[in-house]
Amino acid sequence: MSVKRNMSRRDFLRTSAFSAVGLALAACAAPAAAPAAPAASSGEAAAPAVEKTTVRFHARIGQQEDTLYDMQMPKFMAENPNIEIVKESFPGAEFNTKMSTMQAGGTLGDVMWSALGGSTIQFAYAQNQVASINDLVASEGVDLSQWYEGCLDAITLEGNLLGLPFKSHPGLAIVYYNQNILDEAGVEYPTAATTIEEQIEIAKAATKKDGDRTVQFGYLPGVDWKSHVTHFRAYGTELINEDGTVFQLNSELGMQAINHLYDLFHTYHVSPSPDQLLGSGNDMWISGVLGMIQGGTSTSVTGSAIGDKFEWMVAPNAVGPAGVGGSDFEVDAYCVTTATQHAPEAFKWVQYLCSKDSGIQLGLIGGTVGGRPDVYNAPELLVFPFRQVFKEVMDNAQASRIIANWRQTEAQNTFAQVMQPLWAGEEKPTQEFIDGVTEQVQAIMDLPKP
Repeated sequence: MSVKRNMSRRDFLRTSAFSAVGLALAACAAPAAAPAAPAASSGEAAAPAVEKTTVRFHARIGQQEDTLYDMQMPKFMAENPNIEIVKESFPGAEFNTKMSTMQAGGTLGDVMWSALGGSTIQFAYAQNQVASINDLVASEGVDLSQWYEGCLDAITLEGNLLGLPFKSHPGLAIVYYNQNILDEAGVEYPTAATTIEEQIEIAKAATKKDGDRTVQFGYLPGVDWKSHVTHFRAYGTELINEDGTVFQLNSELGMQAINHLYDLFHTYHVSPSPDQLLGSGNDMWISGVLGMIQGGTSTSVTGSAIGDKFEWMVAPNAVGPAGVGGSDFEVDAYCVTTATQHAPEAFKWVQYLCSKDSGIQLGLIGGTVGGRPDVYNAPELLVFPFRQVFKEVMDNAQASRIIANWRQTEAQNTFAQVMQPLWAGEEKPTQEFIDGVTEQVQAIMDLPKP
């Protein structure tokens, strides 16, 4: 059944959510009827039964998120006794496939997780799985200023707001540093004013050798697509142009950013090359052999694994020639599906998941918080010093950019693969090599939308 993307509230209420197969499944899952209640005694009025609307929501499995759902679902249902929330969780790697399968079988639920990362929300929109909430926002009088404007912009396509920000962060815009290592090296901690040149000197001082073998590295930058977004912005350029149609890796300023990254690995030798990595970057950070590492706000969850091994803190990305360290709004969202028959109730649950309370609880559980200024400014969270830095970066985050044909995952995977020889030291950042990478990624960007 085809459902319009931009649905009015009336359309939502009118739309059929399930095929015959879905109704049969729902019937099979229904509990056995309870025994009839005894008749009310004479003069005693029977309590009216509460007719409940079931809202099924599809979540991505995650320890932080699952903890939140277990906390919030009972509270929401207590506050809204006419609504029953049913959670159905799926691994992130399988999520898109599961949603497409359920949609094809007519069993897609009422609310679903989505995200800007990997153009997940664009894919869901292209598959007609998520509906515009423009009319619901208007009819319910929702004040959108509760969320960061950059978050809302990131999940608005063709004028359609596709959900509300559930979690958000300013991209790979944070440098985590090991205070013990920097103290031993006799260097000052990085700050919001630290420049790229100063960061190189800190990294050199924090790098330690045992003979010919490096046993401690000064800095591990990111080299994936999202890391390049921030690096390029620090140099005053963009990885893709404003309308998302042109890959600008081989631009003049882009070449400067790439050469800087290459030098960290192969000129200054302060960053571990792929064959020097011991597990993942986070594994090395936790083990205490990195002076600094670039990450997002979610990297803060490593604090529990670090324990008392060493003291750590964070700073924004080092400032580049453009006067910024680079950032971008990253957003997870919750959306109302095109299949729902219960749009008002589904949207109420979306609002609850994306509320101030839920956003703060995410932070108290640990990790990335809700995409709202009142969450990033919450006193309950700012008692953690690193979250003060997160707030300052988030308050000044730069706008997100997604490639125009929404083939973000394909482009990112290709980019990572063809750039690998550079970080391994098998290639150098020559114009010829970078031109070749640019052509391969541009070929993906030139394909039609999925």
